[in-house]
Formats: sequence, C-alpha cells, structure tokens
Amino acid sequence: MWRLYRQEMKRILRTKSTLLFLAAALALSVFMAWVPVTYERYTYEENGEKITIEGREALALIKEMEAPSAGEVTPEKLAEGLSYYHKNLELYGDFYNEDFPLNLKLQEIYPWRPLLTKLHEVMADPVSGLAPEYTEISADNALTFYDRCQSHIADLMRLEQKDNPEAQQTAIRMYDKVERPFYYYPGYGSNMAEYESMYLFLLMFLCVMITAPLFCCEYQTGADDILRSTRHGRKRLALVKIFSALSIGVSVFIPCMILFQLISNSLFGWECRQTSMQILFSAVSLLDLNVKELQNLIMFGGFITLIASICFALFISAACRNTTSATGLTIAAALLPTLFYMLIGGTPGSYLRILLPSGGLGGSNALLYALTDFEFLRVGPLSVWTPWLLLIVPMLEIPLFLWLTVRAYCRRSM
Repeated sequence: MWRLYRQEMKRILRTKSTLLFLAAALALSVFMAWVPVTYERYTYEENGEKITIEGREALALIKEMEAPSAGEVTPEKLAEGLSYYHKNLELYGDFYNEDFPLNLKLQEIYPWRPLLTKLHEVMADPVSGLAPEYTEISADNALTFYDRCQSHIADLMRLEQKDNPEAQQTAIRMYDKVERPFYYYPGYGSNMAEYESMYLFLLMFLCVMITAPLFCCEYQTGADDILRSTRHGRKRLALVKIFSALSIGVSVFIPCMILFQLISNSLFGWECRQTSMQILFSAVSLLDLNVKELQNLIMFGGFITLIASICFALFISAACRNTTSATGLTIAAALLPTLFYMLIGGTPGSYLRILLPSGGLGGSNALLYALTDFEFLRVGPLSVWTPWLLLIVPMLEIPLFLWLTVRAYCRRSM
C-alpha cells in the first residue's frame, strides 16, 4: 500500500494544474499577509499643507500616535481620553467638521479612539440599543467601564435574542469568564484578522480544486478499469487516493499558514498579539481571547473546514463520471455557504451554511464573524452558539464523507 501511495503522490504532483495551484497557495500567503499594510494611511498638516504617508512608515506613525492607549485599558485612561474629547467637541463641534484642526485631531482625538469607541459602545441605551453622543458620557461613566460592559451584554442579548432566554443566560455566563482589564497594543487591526480568514478560504478553494479530479479523471481515461482489475482491490485504491489528497492538504496548509503568520505579525508587530479581542471587535465579545489566541482559533477552524471540504470533494469525485461535473459541484459547494448566508439570511441561511463542509470559510459567513456575533441556533432542546457548530459539524462530516467516498468508489460499476 505504501508503494501505491508514493506512486499516487507522484502522479498528483506531476500534474501541471496541481503545481499551479500549489504555487498560487504559496504566493497568496505572502500577498495576503502583505496587502493590509499597504492600506495604512497617515495624514498630517505641515506649513498649511496636508501630507499623506502610506505603508509601513504610516503604520509606524500610527503606533507612535496611539502610544497613550497602549497597554492595560484602565478606567483612568478612558476618563483621560474622554476629557480631550469633551474639550475639543466644545471648541469645534463634530470631529468631521472642516474647521477641526487636523494636527489637533491627531494629537488629542485619534490616540484615544480605539478605547473610547468601546466606551461609546457599552453606554448604549438598554432599550433602544442606540449609543449616546460623546458629550453625554461623563467621566464617572468612564470610571465604571467594566461594570458597564457587564450590564451591556445583558442588555444586548435581550435585544438580540429576545425570544431565547436560554441563549441570553448562556452568553452572560460566557462573558463572566472574560478576564478584565483588557489590553491594547496599536498596529494590528480587525482588517488583518479578516485577511487571515479570506486567505484560509482561498487555501481551501485551491486544495479542493486539486482534489476534485482525483477519482473521476481516471474514470474518463479508462485507467480506473485497469486498476480495478489488479490484486490491490477497490477499497485499497480508494484509501490510497484519500490519504494522498489529505496529505497534500495538510502539507499545503501548515507551511503556508506559518509563512502567512510570520509575515503578518512581523509587519504589524508581535506585541499586538496581546491585544484583547474585546478591543479589536466588540467590547462584549463572548470569548476570553487575545489576538494570538484568536489567530490560532481561526487557523484551527480553517484547518478543520479545509479537511472536511477535501473529504467532500473526494466524495464528489468518486461519485461523478467526469472532471467537469466534479469540478463544478466542488466549486458550488465552496461558494454556497456564502450565498445562502447572504441571500437567504436569518436562521434558515445559518442552518444551511453550517451543514455544508465549507460553511466556516468565505465572506460574511466565516468563523471570524461568527466569533464576534451573538447568534445562537436551536439544536433540539439546546441553544448553541454558532461558532461551536461551525467547528463541531465539519468534524462530524469528515468521517461521514470519507465513508461515502469509499462506498461510492467501491460500488461503481465498470
């Protein structure tokens, strides 16, 4: 069997399309890690002229500008930042007012913005969910920030899950486990986490494209009829192809993701991995994670989804008669979760996207966004947070699709 495995791996890796997909996966790991830095902008005023800096130089200046917010997020820092907001709002009104001096905005408003947007969020009205104006938030409110976080999660869940008391209580219990104080280190933004999620989707897509023709290409050429006549048997041949596909998926995933993480964290700063998830996204995000742990969880979810998608592609390949059908169905399966979530929406769209193996990767349906959301779905008598389903369902589907692959291949008539 080992000899068959080596021969199958050689056959796959000698295919031009496979080599092209592998090269694309490696190139994208560099490109997707580097691109977010190019979007960094820093504009300041000098001698009455606006000067804009881009890229890594802009990122360095942004880090320097936001240095007062760095480290532990204390109520005293929030109160200090709020005092600058109040002083300047009284003088110039709205931050987007053309009369608001740009350099003053950079010196006294932007340094505190990452923290004060969270204070602004948790001060939302418990009934309407609308946040107040900054002028309506007092220093005393800032000093009770963490207490407001605790009350805000209860208020938010009453609005988000008003017909599901069990989900409300589950969310509150989860948030009780989130450690305070939060931490913030400038540099790494939510867009970087989004690019990691996007790259995982592209990586999954490339891997299933390699997998799609593994069985059916030999159906078309007639090579499978010859192979079935040998002493190795159908089941052994099926297992060899399965292990080959999974080996390629794992071999692509691990080095590509390591390279992606090394580049992105080196560009944005390794210290940024200590930033709390609650500062990067919602102040009442339900998991006690920092950026490092969030990256690892997204990567783990992406790996599980990739393996489940490869197993599904193997089943499609074993069941189809030609590569055109197998490739088309594989592409559809990769894209359908995003389409279901966008076009159908609501609870039906969520269930459909969860049941498909690629449901944890894509656009707005990705695991990253589920981790920052407060959606609970009913599974029998239980209310389960959506991210847990996006992790558990693909794990259950892996052995199911592997069994279906072997069954479809062994039962195929010559």
